[in-house]
Amino acid sequence: MSTDTKEKAFQQDIIDYLESTGYVVRSTKDYHVKSFLDVGLVLKFIKTSQPDAWEVFTNHNANPETTFIKTLCNKIRERGTIRVLREGINEMMVKFDLFYPKPNTSLNPDLEVKYSQNIFSVVKELEYEDKNNGNRLDLAIFINGIPISTIELKDTFTQGVEKAMNQYRYDRDPNEQLFKNCLVHFAMSDENIQMTTKLAGEKTRFLPFNKGITNPVVDGYYKTSYLYTEILQKNQLSRLINDFIFDEKIETKGKKKKTDKVTIFPRFHQLDCVNTLLDNPQPGHNYLVQHSAGSGKTKTIAWLAHGLVNKFDENNKRVYDMIFVISDRKVIDKQLQDQVKAIEKKKDLVQKIEDNSKQLAEAIKSGTNIVVSTIHKFSWIVDEIADVEDRTYAIIVDEAHSSQSGSYASDVRRSLTSAEVDAGSAYGVEDDADADLYEQMEKRRRTPNLSFFAFTATPKQKTLEQFGRWDETFEEYRPHHLYSMKQAIKEGFILDVLEYYITYPTYFKLVQTADEDNSYSKDKAMKVLKKYVEQHPHSIKKKTAIMLNHFMSSTIKKIDDKAKAMLVTSSRKEAVLYKLEFDRQIKENKFNIKTLVAFTSTIKLDGLEYTESNMNKIEGKKSIKEAFKEDAYKILIVANKFQTGFDEPLLHTMYVDKKLSGVAAVQTLSRVNRIAPNKTNTLIIDFVNKKEEIREAFEPYYTETYLTSKTDYHKLYDLMENIYDFDLFYEDQVNEFYKSYHDGVPQATLHNLLDSPIQKFEKLDKEYKVQFKKKIRKYQSVYSFMSQLLPFSDLRLEKLFIYLKFLSKKLPTINEPLPFNVLEDVDMDSYKIDTRDEGTKITLDDGEGGLDPIISIDVQYKPDEEEKLSIILDKLNEMFKTDFQESDKLILKQLADGIRGNEELNTKAQKNKKENLRAVFDDYFNDELMSVRKNNKQFFSKINSNSQLRNELKNYLLDLLYEDQAEKV
Repeated sequence: MSTDTKEKAFQQDIIDYLESTGYVVRSTKDYHVKSFLDVGLVLKFIKTSQPDAWEVFTNHNANPETTFIKTLCNKIRERGTIRVLREGINEMMVKFDLFYPKPNTSLNPDLEVKYSQNIFSVVKELEYEDKNNGNRLDLAIFINGIPISTIELKDTFTQGVEKAMNQYRYDRDPNEQLFKNCLVHFAMSDENIQMTTKLAGEKTRFLPFNKGITNPVVDGYYKTSYLYTEILQKNQLSRLINDFIFDEKIETKGKKKKTDKVTIFPRFHQLDCVNTLLDNPQPGHNYLVQHSAGSGKTKTIAWLAHGLVNKFDENNKRVYDMIFVISDRKVIDKQLQDQVKAIEKKKDLVQKIEDNSKQLAEAIKSGTNIVVSTIHKFSWIVDEIADVEDRTYAIIVDEAHSSQSGSYASDVRRSLTSAEVDAGSAYGVEDDADADLYEQMEKRRRTPNLSFFAFTATPKQKTLEQFGRWDETFEEYRPHHLYSMKQAIKEGFILDVLEYYITYPTYFKLVQTADEDNSYSKDKAMKVLKKYVEQHPHSIKKKTAIMLNHFMSSTIKKIDDKAKAMLVTSSRKEAVLYKLEFDRQIKENKFNIKTLVAFTSTIKLDGLEYTESNMNKIEGKKSIKEAFKEDAYKILIVANKFQTGFDEPLLHTMYVDKKLSGVAAVQTLSRVNRIAPNKTNTLIIDFVNKKEEIREAFEPYYTETYLTSKTDYHKLYDLMENIYDFDLFYEDQVNEFYKSYHDGVPQATLHNLLDSPIQKFEKLDKEYKVQFKKKIRKYQSVYSFMSQLLPFSDLRLEKLFIYLKFLSKKLPTINEPLPFNVLEDVDMDSYKIDTRDEGTKITLDDGEGGLDPIISIDVQYKPDEEEKLSIILDKLNEMFKTDFQESDKLILKQLADGIRGNEELNTKAQKNKKENLRAVFDDYFNDELMSVRKNNKQFFSKINSNSQLRNELKNYLLDLLYEDQAEKV
């Protein structure tokens, strides 16, 4: 007999499996269309599980069943299904539970009995409408007679999951109370599952509920069988109801703000991640989660925090006494705080540390269940909480790529560890100072009572080695759970920032103006000259015009005319110059937009001081982030700010005028990847980087990132020996310095102890000075990371680290100042930006991204090469591929001379503002252009056929005319 490939067979397979695992199969006739309940099962559950309460209720009601069902219907309508299931209902002084969660411990056997009394049921072909031959649902899931989920099925032999989704959108009335009461609706085929918690007609938004970009093959089952073999199984469904699903309040935008409510059901990877981490977490072990932007990381962290609080071992003891959710930002992300608090089911379970370190110390002493804080506050409480009883701690780290390296991480470990240290018998310990140091090192290294759960989208080498899972087979570090950038893009939770990537290479030519051909350090002179070009008024002006023209002609129309842009600059000075030029051109062109600039501290320029505050002039006490949400502000100019952790869904276009590489490139460009209604794409216009460089930066983080091997700690000893080989100091001096520091000697004594190595350093040749400083910087960087991974504590390494920390601050600088006087000998002859690139997709490989461990200790000294200025200019011009034709420059000069020599035009320029003269300048410009046409048809055609180029040239000549007037004055 041939295989039944119809949808009915798919439906029956699901029902048969559910029935075999304890579900009760019910008929559509058992469903009461007016109460939206399986009344028979509701009453059966109440009477069986709570007979005493039912008896009291019956004694006070003439018609108890009708009264109870009516009350239950009203409560579900008022408070929602999830609250009724969790909290029960009160009627006539009687409390009724509508659901019993699975107990976390075996301490109370009665709770296990209560849990077993829950009735899980399934109905096929549910006729839910109050009419004959009404619509039917393929499957509906009930708990204790209360509907919690509906499922529309489709098989891919004849139909796909889209058909099921469209049934919900177009054939199901969203006002039907059954759909409002249910917690989740699944559109399911044998290959794909989509879910929604709210029907809204054709606007219904479905989210993927798949195991990956595609679901894997399962032997003997459908690819989507996990929905009924895992998710709908009693234990998992009970956990979803008790620990995951919640109603989130959302403020709707508009003239009148109102609060709406939406039911949150975890996406598959969120549920799978939390389940994986809660499967068997053990203090002393660390866990790494690589979840891309768009993964819903904040909610995953919140669910994990609450899950860890309720995790008990086989002895019914809590695995973790306290849970910390920490971030490396100095001001904890409010969204993270609020999300952890939102899932709170018991009052005072969560404490947000918003004040100071004292508040954190008090929370630790009192044993608050969940604490949300910044990592920086731990630095101040190490001694204050020293007498706190031994506890186990779970530490959930947001943005772990930056939070968990260096001194802040050490402070967390030393503050919370319960490691017992016998320093007296340790190797190398000779006195109390050594014993104290050894104890600190061991407490930092040995953390048997701590577990770190680290979240990041872009794990670095250090992150993978500290928190990753060691794969014995392949000898690699990998994350414990993955939701990749690729999957987030495919599922539509973020946009692909590499889809439309435009590079505008810059061409320029510098000429020597000085008669004498002076010599300069080649690398330093080239650095100064490149910066000179980047900050040259003509460069800033030209690039601003290109960006502004692009924004006003294209970006501003995106996202229903709400789109915004960001300009990433390479320095604070350039941010200021761009802000001034953007505002000048906006005013000159009478554009109805505003810009904001973000940079730290104060910039002095041409005798004036510029700050964010005096440049932005934001009304009230709003932050830049808050102001940028206003419609008037369209372009944000940044210098090392807002390039990480900044989420603005309306950000569509990014202009890049800064060298980017590695993780910084991924984080910066990802600012534009957030989704928003009617936002279908993004755009990057890059003046500096090559597409291949950006591809190399993104590739390791597109799918799963792994570390190819362990770091070889023997390299650290090689580095220590290299440092001693300079003979600037000896190990005895290091020991003496540490002991003096430990004993609290006067500060002057510490300075005196460092005088000898400094004097020796000053006698070194420049090459050795550079090498020594690079070596000690390398040692400090590698040791701060490795000290948490070493399988032992070595006092020599730690003492040298402390010694070098102080010595490095006193070593005299050896960098010669940049030769800014070279600028007196050059001028910019020509400058051009090639805007021909129309944008192409940067394609990434689907393979995993392997990173090599940080093992190199080699540092190289590169002596300055002295070269004649003329040679330096030739190399720089060659590097930037100057391709201007001499004939073009001559024609441009002819045009400019014609405009500047026109007496009538000069007279008008003397008597009128530039904005007023602009209206008639076209005529003069056209006349001059026609005058060169006869002998230069190719040039004329080039200008006349390119409106952007024509306007740029016209504006340039008008500016030139007014610059002449200013010089005459």
